[in-house]
Amino acid sequence: MSQFKVPPGLEHFSRLNPSIWYHQPASRAPSSNPDFVLLLGWMDAQPKHIAKYAAAYEKLFPSASILAITTTSYDAALATNSANTKRITPALEVLYSQPPNTKLLLHLFSNGGGFTGMLLARCYKKKTGKTFPVTATVFDSMPGHIRLQAQVRAFTVALPKNIILQAIVTFILYVTYPFFKLRYLLTGTVDVVEQMRLALNDKKLFDLNAPRVYIYSLADDMIEPGDVEEHADEAERLGYTVAREKFLTSGHVSHMIQDPKGYWSLVQTLWEMAS
Repeated sequence: MSQFKVPPGLEHFSRLNPSIWYHQPASRAPSSNPDFVLLLGWMDAQPKHIAKYAAAYEKLFPSASILAITTTSYDAALATNSANTKRITPALEVLYSQPPNTKLLLHLFSNGGGFTGMLLARCYKKKTGKTFPVTATVFDSMPGHIRLQAQVRAFTVALPKNIILQAIVTFILYVTYPFFKLRYLLTGTVDVVEQMRLALNDKKLFDLNAPRVYIYSLADDMIEPGDVEEHADEAERLGYTVAREKFLTSGHVSHMIQDPKGYWSLVQTLWEMAS
């Protein structure tokens, strides 16, 4: 029994640590469907949000195990590499224990999910010397570039509806942003979001044989559609099989809410491409 409290919607999941939930079906019959679904939530996504996608996957692929990981603002912006590695270690242990031919569907949400995906792939490569064992990948509302206004929205959306607190956080972000950019300019390095973008198109981390679909929207106020298209185009040039679906009016990580039938049809089509 898990030592952590499991939130509503994930009662039948085991909570491996404060960030990770894991579900194994009662039985697994041989099929062409995924054996394993890995959900990497957007920054500060609540368990109730993740539960909606997990429930849909249970209906779509009932014999698949599901592993869900959340990422907080602190994890993405302030936590050390060692702290983040410790956070994802239980997930890595589950992945290491899977049979060699496990069919894995990776579902990334926003830059927060991409960040954790990068960490997992790097750790997996370091330990096994192999690419991350992904059969197909969903890119939902990502990846973007760091843009000040979008960062302010991303870091304040999960805060309590307290005007003073939101104003303080917004002020801090505006003050520190120029120094943040200057640091990378002077050191000749790139920020963590650019690292993530590069990692997700790194053939040493993510196999070229795993097709991917980019789902994004013109109405997303956190991720520019052009940023997503730029990454998809680069992936295609590198040899990845890429599909794109551009929504017109859905907000950030809200495409499934606006058109659930169309959204899950995209996931099924992607899996058929991989099979």
